[in-house]
Amino acid sequence: MTIIELIRHLLPGGTDAFAVNAADSTEGSSPDYGACPTWPVDLFAVVATIVDCTGAYTLASPDRNNLKAHQQVLLMVEECASEWNTNVSEVPYFVKELWKAIAIGLGDFEITAIRESPFIVELLLLLFAIADETCIGMGWDVDPVEAPKRLFASLTFTALTGENAQVRLPHAPTSLCVMVPPDRAVVLPKSITSSVGCTIRSLSHYLALLPPSSVLQPSWILSSRKAPEPESAAATAGDDIRLLLVPFPFTIHASSFKLTSARQKMGDNHVPAYFGIDQRWLTHEEKALSGQALAAGLILPLIEQCRRETGHVPTGVVLPECALTSQVAGDLVKALAKTGIEFLITGVLDYEDGKYFNRALTCAIQTDGTVAIKEQNKHHRWRLDRSQTDRYGLRFDEDPDNNQWWEDIDVSQRRLPFFAMRKDMSLATLICEDLARTDPAMTAIRAVGPNLVVALLMDGPQLAVRWPGRYATVLAEDPGAAVLSFTCAAMVDRSNWLEAKPARSIGLWRDGAGRTQEIGLPAGTQGVVLTLQSKSKHQNTLDNRSDHSLSRQLTLRTVVPLCLASPPKWL
Repeated sequence: MTIIELIRHLLPGGTDAFAVNAADSTEGSSPDYGACPTWPVDLFAVVATIVDCTGAYTLASPDRNNLKAHQQVLLMVEECASEWNTNVSEVPYFVKELWKAIAIGLGDFEITAIRESPFIVELLLLLFAIADETCIGMGWDVDPVEAPKRLFASLTFTALTGENAQVRLPHAPTSLCVMVPPDRAVVLPKSITSSVGCTIRSLSHYLALLPPSSVLQPSWILSSRKAPEPESAAATAGDDIRLLLVPFPFTIHASSFKLTSARQKMGDNHVPAYFGIDQRWLTHEEKALSGQALAAGLILPLIEQCRRETGHVPTGVVLPECALTSQVAGDLVKALAKTGIEFLITGVLDYEDGKYFNRALTCAIQTDGTVAIKEQNKHHRWRLDRSQTDRYGLRFDEDPDNNQWWEDIDVSQRRLPFFAMRKDMSLATLICEDLARTDPAMTAIRAVGPNLVVALLMDGPQLAVRWPGRYATVLAEDPGAAVLSFTCAAMVDRSNWLEAKPARSIGLWRDGAGRTQEIGLPAGTQGVVLTLQSKSKHQNTLDNRSDHSLSRQLTLRTVVPLCLASPPKWL
């Protein structure tokens, strides 16, 4: 494949994003591929795809024998990005010429030969850096003071909120591209630049190249639909974040686990057995537990306890894997909408069209009072083995020859929402097994670099020596995210029955600064509030571009257990 063939593949409708909906646009006309993409995200998508598939990023490091010349290149990149970001209607002349040299002058050059040509690599890396720098702040609220110098970020914010949008993002929230379809490449905002290894993830500060949406469908959710005031924007960036962890359910009976399909012989092999989960904890005295009752009896009192202990309502409330159903979760978030929390994350288990779905719901309570709810299915099934069923005291299969059972859930339609919270920070949620498996979520998480990854589990004690601690360490190193794994008190207690000295650890914290902390739940308590400090962090790319300490790093400050004076009877 040649350069121009790849460009045509990625830009089937041409390069002019601002002319897509223009009244004078001519349908059926041949695109002019000699014209540079007018939307810098499209430019990034094309150049990043070439840089990634050729490995050209391995040549991005500055020449240590000629640092003065490289410094001049970085200044030129900064000037071009600044010029483009203050006049979005005109691509800078230098950028146009760089693109023309690639698309026209070198269009017939084979992709496979690019890495052997230092000249072409240099042109590509220049375009890559300019496109990335031009998109500074993209994906978040824009401080009005910064808005005149970050016009593309402002345009993106208004397009995502739908308020007075001057540009349409047809593929949002899956991708910020306009002319590059998401089934060919996806580009999203970026929080953390990987500081280890030599990958394309280490080459950009503000944009992330993700696999096509046919592999995984990501999305970008704004925490706010209103631009902040200048003074509040500055204050919010350094504010602490408080997570209220509610390890519900507190009791799970063995009868909640059931055999849905016995192991069957098929030729010389066997079709494995499957198990399901009956959420009996959502029924009390033959009455279904509603979201309103859950709020009134447990969550709202814990929010009030958090306010008394910390002086603030929690930023977000988190419940573990399979804790609720989507119906109960929807009613719960409505009951919490006026408390001042910004988001609710919970695991849910739903039964639809003869299938079970193990999901995570991320509910963003936005400043205009609306609630944006994004759901994601679990990507991988849990496999129980005999040692686990013995530890948890489960007996749901009478087959003495069977020692493995797969979770009976649908794992299709793989999605991964990223939640833009506060300034230049993002959050992603994983469900249990998805933390341990590389495909398909890890590629996207390492590319975007969310500041916080929350893994919802239905698991035993969260100890540093167990599997969540091992896999959290991987993400804490690359991209440098803070990782919180969180399980329900009921499974911790069932797992502890065999232990002489049980560890009632419902959560495990691991951050990019190297700290690992087990989160305990003392007897008689119903929740834990974590206070996380957001600190500025300086980062460099492979080509030594600085982010001027715009990125953020979360560290754990305090862990405070919460106790209710009068817990509800159904607890």
